[in-house]
Amino acid sequence: MNLHRLAQQRAAAGRPVRVGLIGAGKFGSMFLAQAPRMAGVEVAVIADLDPERARAACRTVGWDPVRIAKTAFVASGAEACAHPEVEVVVEATGVPAAGIVHARAAIGAKKHIVMVNVEADVLAGPLLAEEARADGVVYSLSRSLLPARGPSTCRPITRSRRTMSGPITA
Repeated sequence: MNLHRLAQQRAAAGRPVRVGLIGAGKFGSMFLAQAPRMAGVEVAVIADLDPERARAACRTVGWDPVRIAKTAFVASGAEACAHPEVEVVVEATGVPAAGIVHARAAIGAKKHIVMVNVEADVLAGPLLAEEARADGVVYSLSRSLLPARGPSTCRPITRSRRTMSGPITA
């Protein structure tokens, strides 16, 4: 079952999927901006090295004071992973070592993981996915949650044929 279908079912049942977000920077803030519009998904915990910065990010993206007040803010990704109300951890720090540590903490706490941290996924994604599978949870790279939009229109980046150190061209 995909997250969208699960969220719809949970919204209908009045039991939203409870998310713990780790990292309230650029991508984390984009997620926070969309969260109030995601039926069946509720952000229970936000972990950031600076919890006040995370609160400010929520205000910046338009969260109302009531939503902010009912969200837990913590300074530790491990704390977010262990939080009893969290079912799914969204790892959005962009720091590879931290992402791997957080994913392993989430797996150990039997929480599903949405890995936004592409750098961590490149380094250890297949191993983390296998570890998650063995522990009965789901590890997903964030872009796999997006609906397919047909063939990519992007062209690969290649080096100029003039020299290996020449300009990068598309």
